[in-house]
Amino acid sequence: MEKFFLFLFLFLVLLFFLNAAVSQDMKNWVGIDCGSQTSQYKNELTWQTDEGFIKTGENKWISPNSKTKLDQLRTLRVFKEQNKNCYSLPAPTTDRYFIRAMFHYGNYDGLSNPPTFDLQFDGNKWITVQTSLSDTIFHEVVYASKGNNISVCLARTQDNQFPFISMLEIWAIPDDSYDIMTRDKAWIKAYRYSYGGSDVILGYPEDRLNRIWVPMTPQDLNAVKANFTTLDYTTVNYPPDEAIIHAVESPLPSESILLQPFTITEMTRLDHVSVYFTEIVQDINAIRTFDLYVNGKWEFTITPQYKNCTGYMINTRSFTFLNVELFPSFDSTLPPIISAIEVYTATDSLVSAGTSQDDLDGLAVLIDSFEQLKGWSGEPCLPSDTVWQWLACTGSYVNPPRVTSINLSGYGLNAHLPDFSQMQALETINLSNNSLSGPIPDFLGNLPSLTLLDLRDNGFSGEIPRSITDNNKLTYYLDGNPNLDQPKKKNLALIVGLAVGIPIFLLLVIAVIIIVYFSKRKPPAPSPVQATELQMGETNQNENTFVTVTTEAMVKPNSIEQTTLQSEGESFTSAPNGTHANMPIHANGYSAEISGEDISSNINSEINNHQLGVQDIDEEELNDLLRQHGSTGANVRT
Repeated sequence: MEKFFLFLFLFLVLLFFLNAAVSQDMKNWVGIDCGSQTSQYKNELTWQTDEGFIKTGENKWISPNSKTKLDQLRTLRVFKEQNKNCYSLPAPTTDRYFIRAMFHYGNYDGLSNPPTFDLQFDGNKWITVQTSLSDTIFHEVVYASKGNNISVCLARTQDNQFPFISMLEIWAIPDDSYDIMTRDKAWIKAYRYSYGGSDVILGYPEDRLNRIWVPMTPQDLNAVKANFTTLDYTTVNYPPDEAIIHAVESPLPSESILLQPFTITEMTRLDHVSVYFTEIVQDINAIRTFDLYVNGKWEFTITPQYKNCTGYMINTRSFTFLNVELFPSFDSTLPPIISAIEVYTATDSLVSAGTSQDDLDGLAVLIDSFEQLKGWSGEPCLPSDTVWQWLACTGSYVNPPRVTSINLSGYGLNAHLPDFSQMQALETINLSNNSLSGPIPDFLGNLPSLTLLDLRDNGFSGEIPRSITDNNKLTYYLDGNPNLDQPKKKNLALIVGLAVGIPIFLLLVIAVIIIVYFSKRKPPAPSPVQATELQMGETNQNENTFVTVTTEAMVKPNSIEQTTLQSEGESFTSAPNGTHANMPIHANGYSAEISGEDISSNINSEINNHQLGVQDIDEEELNDLLRQHGSTGANVRT
């Protein structure tokens, strides 16, 4: 009995440490069986449904004719309504995480047309997914969380090519694993081979880090297996023992191993290579030593150890192909050997700053307020080529990008409009054809960049804010809100007409009054005694001019009121104040400006200086007076 309890105690202790190891290796693991209606428990792990991680999409079963060994691949979730759909995955620590997405088309729609679409994480382009009619496709990435959540988005990039997903997983990896992968980039898995094994794909629980190892045996190499089943020691990357005890070696000790070149599509990016070795036999008389070259560069001299896994990690830059070679040392009696390899390609630099925090806060308010938007998550403005279809953002040259447009027309929104006034870059807002209610918020008219506001066909009520009606740069539409107090429409044309027409009308009235007044005013008729016409008609032979001077006595007989000079069609009239009365018009069509002051003022001053009446002026005095003003001769009539 005591032995039984001792055995039971040891079993429980072993189980505890096993569970602890599992929890450590699969820390923060979350697995989603996409498209499934119920959660499933497999291999000590619970696969959850999509609920709680995404709200959009619809569940589908693959075709009965499509075969798969994994239960999680029998269902999928497809996204047909939106161009971008995002899962929000919990990432509570700042650890680096493995993220894996798996796709099994299974002809679920009967169209035999597997789609192509983009996969994204936290606003970064992950990879373009090209699904297969029969094969299962999966992609993995190593990515350092920025805290709390990581968004994984599927983006439609082609018409009638609807994204779908079968499985989605995320889990943290130990800090010492892949420690030369820098955190400023994400690292996309390109290849992961287990050499020399059977056709069985290795995964969890054989791999404590849940990686998938594809079996591979190159044709020119020999598959070998170790004479042990477990390792005494392994590397910090913790490859599964099953992947290490199988290996491939060259046929002869003197022959090198040149692995089939790994195609690298992104030539300008950095690559990461992890290689794993063990000695499969224990022979003190044998020597196995070789040199590792990557892309033609020597990296390490390797001597594998019996029952121990030796791993090496290298970061390098490749050009079209990645080449890995193993050259035997001159004293080696055993051929080069390799058990497994991993190749990752770094992404471009990660998005350092996403959408403006003010815009994110405003969008969070909208999403929380509108039940129909609760499925939206992730980075709204990035990548810039696949933003949400109800948003428009500033171009890629703006950092951080800002939301410039919201178009939620016809989304069935039925709440009060929340305060998203922090979204100061908004230029257009279209919330028409919904069931929004309550008052129209005053902040809408105060958004500094807003030029178009469309709130038609809703249930708004109350008064329209003055911030909207008094905003001259804002065009707004409010029709279809029967409970809204509509302001009296202003006739802009009438206002403009009155503003322009009234001053013109007043000017016309004043002009008419002046014309009528001066047209009715007549000068008093002179008496024969008071008027004397003086004419001088003597012709100057040199100048050919004929000058007529008329003087008329008005009220006072000793004053001359008007003097007229005529010369070859030119007429000058001197007003009583001695100013220029009219401009001369020449026969050749142009006008000449001649000062009337020089003529009329001199004549008037000269005549006034005499202080004579008409009856006192004789011919000689008049001729003398005219000669003083440039006339050579005169004919006087009285």
